Parts: sequence; C-alpha cells; structure tokens
Amino acid sequence: MTSIPVRVVPEYSRPRLPQFWVQAQLPFYVRGGLLSFCNLAPVAIRRQIVCIHDLHTRLMPQSYGRGFRLAHRLILPALGRRASAITTVSSFSRDHIAGFGVAPFEKITVTYNGSDHVARWDAALSSIDLGQRPFVFCLGQSQKYKNVELLLKLAPALDRLGLDLCMAGDVDAALLKQLVPQQPSNLRLLGRISDDDLANVLSHALCFLFPSRIEGFGLPAVEAMALGCPLIASTAPCLPEVCGDAALYAGPADAGSWISAVRRLCKEDSLRRHLAEKGRARAATFSWRRIAEAYLHLIADIDSC
Repeated sequence: MTSIPVRVVPEYSRPRLPQFWVQAQLPFYVRGGLLSFCNLAPVAIRRQIVCIHDLHTRLMPQSYGRGFRLAHRLILPALGRRASAITTVSSFSRDHIAGFGVAPFEKITVTYNGSDHVARWDAALSSIDLGQRPFVFCLGQSQKYKNVELLLKLAPALDRLGLDLCMAGDVDAALLKQLVPQQPSNLRLLGRISDDDLANVLSHALCFLFPSRIEGFGLPAVEAMALGCPLIASTAPCLPEVCGDAALYAGPADAGSWISAVRRLCKEDSLRRHLAEKGRARAATFSWRRIAEAYLHLIADIDSC
C-alpha cells in the first residue's frame, strides 16, 4: 500500500482563533486544491470543495454565541460563491443552504454521512458501569436545539416505568439547575464516554432517545441504528429523511408521545426486534466508501474544467 505523506500545519499561537488560522494561514499551505469538511473554509481558495453541514446558526440562532453566528453569516455566502463545489449532509440542509442564498441549489451535492465506523467500536473493551436497573439512553448537550429539557421532563414518567435515564455528554449540575428545580432520582449522568463505552451502552439500552428540534443529519441516531438499538427520534427535520421507517417518532415538544413510544417498547418484544432489524438495514445504506466515491467524482469534475 502506498503511504500518503501527511503535513501538520501548526496554528498561530497569537491570536489563537481557529477561524483566523483557517482564513489567514491555511491558504498559504494549499497546493492544487482543498477538501474542507468543517463549514467555515478559507474564502481565499476557489479550487476547493466545502461541506456545509447545516444552517443551524440561521434556523436556531439561540443555540450559538453572537460571534459564531456572525462568522457564519459573513463567511458562508462568500464560500458559496467562490468554492468550486458545495456539499452537505441531507436534502433538508441543501434546501436551506439554497433558500438562504448561501449557494445555488444546482451547485450543492448531498453526500450524507456514513455509519460503518461503528464496526470498529468494541463493547468488550468498555469499563462503564451500567448498573442493575433497565434504562433508556440519550445524549445531553447545552445547545438549545438538542432539547435536553424534554429529556428531563420524561424522567419521572420513565421512573414509574421502572427505567433509568442514562445521559452521556457535557451536562453538569449548573446546566441541570437551569432546566429543572431538582435532579431526577433516576437520571444517571455518564459524562463524556468513549466509542467503546457508547457501543456497550447502546447494546444494553431499551432504546435511544433523540429529541433534537433540528439536525443537519443526526449521526448519533444512525450510530444507534447501526448497533441495533431501537430508536425513538424527533419528527423535526431532518430525522425522518435519514431514519425512514426504522424508528418510532414523537414531536420535539410532546412529552406524552415519547413516553407512549417507550411504553410500547417495554411491552412489545417483537417491536424492539423489528426496529433493531430495520435500523441495521437503514444504517447500512449510509456508507463512508460511497461518500468518498462521491467526493472523488466531484474532484474529477473540477479537474476536468
């Protein structure tokens, strides 16, 4: 196998701002062309493919700081005009990128994301303590669109069903205090966990709850499906596009529907097996190899111009 040389470009130490590095330093190191996968790519480079994952800064601005929103507002349209091609991770995101005038619809290619990386996770290497009580699993993040407050509202009803609510991610006592007067007794905060731990938790959970108010793709939902964990997802865009008929759905503000869906999974073994089977099949359609081939075709098209 031919080895590919890798060159690491250090960031400026002063000022140490990621976007300053991207815009002011990175262009001097690019020879030929650039693949940019992180939204805010260097505007100075025309010969590049830029992946704009979503327009959450426009659609859910309360989830981000003013400076972050301003950077996206100014830089993304410039990239949409100058870059050779724009990619994104769902048809939903493509519609918004075009709708907000960031890039013409015909210039945007949907590449989705992959799921096959979860095959490298090994639950046997996990050391996480899952306790003795059955549980549902979720992710907790501070951004408003992640809808942690709904998850916390579900905790008492889950407790009455005999279930713990296991939450991984950056959720601390300060955030909980903002959202609920008292931490639910059945809430188990796992903190930041490894991929192997994630495989272990998803393999043992009754289901995975994903109540986001909006997503560009929803990779955690696809990872859960790939591991055969029954999924309850929000009806908010673009999760139905990505998850199809391999999930149960509930409105992002309808706590009762989430509990009804969990109750069904508690009672119906056949439904859990059905969702696990459908989920694995659905996740298998999202392949990193297929995505890489799409990028190679785009590169070839740009090189032929």
